[in-house]
Formats: sequence, structure tokens, C-alpha cells
Amino acid sequence: MGIVRGAAAVLIAAVGLSQPATAQPVTDACSLLTPHQVSEVLGVEVSEGEHIVPESLTSCGWMGPGGASLGGKKIVVSLLTARAFQVGKTPVKGVTETAAPGIGDEAYYVSMPPFGTALSVKRGSAYFQLRIAGFPAGQVRNLERALALRLLDRV
Repeated sequence: MGIVRGAAAVLIAAVGLSQPATAQPVTDACSLLTPHQVSEVLGVEVSEGEHIVPESLTSCGWMGPGGASLGGKKIVVSLLTARAFQVGKTPVKGVTETAAPGIGDEAYYVSMPPFGTALSVKRGSAYFQLRIAGFPAGQVRNLERALALRLLDRV
């Protein structure tokens, strides 16, 4: 899981992830989805969710067959702060931000070569980000959207 943890560490450092501020705050990203729910959307069996950084409950990864291999199918869900959500929309050279209408109160995709695409979502005072890897680039946004719509009932 070295590459996944490395990419997650970069994201955590870059956007300052922490617990969301909601009326009933979700504090454990692994509690948001079951392996069955992830498998159903991705079309592959996944393992139980594991915290990307063991000491932090704000991000969780589910791995497909073969575990955390380069190019393996996986998803990472991260809880964001309002500030991290806003910072994600800040223009940065080499990073493309695209609105994702119809998901929560506000949502956007961020494409960060070579790390792929992530979907950040705001619903009320809750914020989260989905990052899916190991699938064709044209399929990732649809999968992230499908999982985000499932998560809206949980945040």
C-alpha cells in the first residue's frame, strides 16, 4: 500500500484534512461504506476498509483483488474540512478543476496528473473526497459520482 499511502499523505498535507463539522459529525471514514457497497459500484470484490494513516480516522481505503498493487483497483474516501474543500478549488498549475453538478450542495472534480482524478463534495456542513484508481480514466468519474451519491445519505 506504499503508493496509496504516499499519495494519500501528499493529499493530506496539501489540503489539511481533518474531521468534518456536521450536526452529527462522521469522524471515521471507514464507517461511511461497507465492502459490499463499494464492490457493488466498482464491480470487483474489495477488502474491508483500512485507514490510510493508522493514527487518523479521516481517510479510508478499500482495495480490490491483489491488494495495494500499482495499478490495482482501489478507492480512498477522505473527510474534509470546509477550508480543505475551498482550497481544492484554488487554481494550481497542472491541476484541472471541473464542476460536478447534481451531487450534494456543491461538488467538483480535480485532475492531478499523475495521481488521477478526485471528486470533492459538500453537503450541508459535511465535506468529503473520493479518489478511485485502477480503472480506465473515462470510467473513474462515473464511478466516483455513483459512490458519492451513496455517501450523501451517510454524511
